[in-house]
Amino acid sequence: MSNNFEDMDTEEEGKKDMGDVYDNFAEAFSGSDKLPSWEFVGKPTLERLLKEHFNSSDKFLDLGSASARVEVDLLLPNGVPSENITGIEISPKQVEIAKQRVPGADFRVGDITKLELDPESFDVALSHMVFEHLDDAGLSAVCKTTFEALKPGGEFIFVVTHPDKMTDLEGKLVTEDGPFTTTAPWGGELLNWKRSVERTREILEAAGFEIELTEDVKFPEPSEDLSEAEKEEYMKHYNYYNSKYPAMRLAVKAIKPKSS
Repeated sequence: MSNNFEDMDTEEEGKKDMGDVYDNFAEAFSGSDKLPSWEFVGKPTLERLLKEHFNSSDKFLDLGSASARVEVDLLLPNGVPSENITGIEISPKQVEIAKQRVPGADFRVGDITKLELDPESFDVALSHMVFEHLDDAGLSAVCKTTFEALKPGGEFIFVVTHPDKMTDLEGKLVTEDGPFTTTAPWGGELLNWKRSVERTREILEAAGFEIELTEDVKFPEPSEDLSEAEKEEYMKHYNYYNSKYPAMRLAVKAIKPKSS
């Protein structure tokens, strides 16, 4: 992850540096795989969009890989070999945790807005809940680098907080595009950037991508195999999120044209 907000002064940048934030909460974040928003929304959404790449020889690039939540919960169980995974994360402590959890993968400390990657070396690039921490210039840099790193026909798939769900420190919905500070589910504060769906599409297209889908993702209906106790707990989250927000996540799938 990266802090790249040009309007922040040096002192404020230091307070909000994403590497420091995620270092400080590395252990707490490593338990984020238990969050309902991941278990019932983020994980199944990524699984659905990535399924054609499972059980293959495809090479994966995880942008903002944190403590390997996506790898442990999603990629490895679906047949992706650890040696086919490269993860980039700005927090050294998170990278150390990721290396311990998935020894065979290539996890690196790095700022995803300032990457140098081998051209046409990945089949799919993915990210979960990272790009809302980047301003437009930062996201543009990530998209351009990712475009070059993907093979022709490669896919760029990511999930972010939906712009209609973004809230500030007081829990109020953020209505204007730009930077704001919010709270993290595991504690602490995060600097976020509200960006419209249309602006996200513009940045991707400017980098050369063809957009296959942008999808508003709500908290899903409960599955029929839940016990009564599980369903009761599930419905608390379902009713809360779906009554309060038009959508929880924005899912995006973009393609690098084969003729590029």
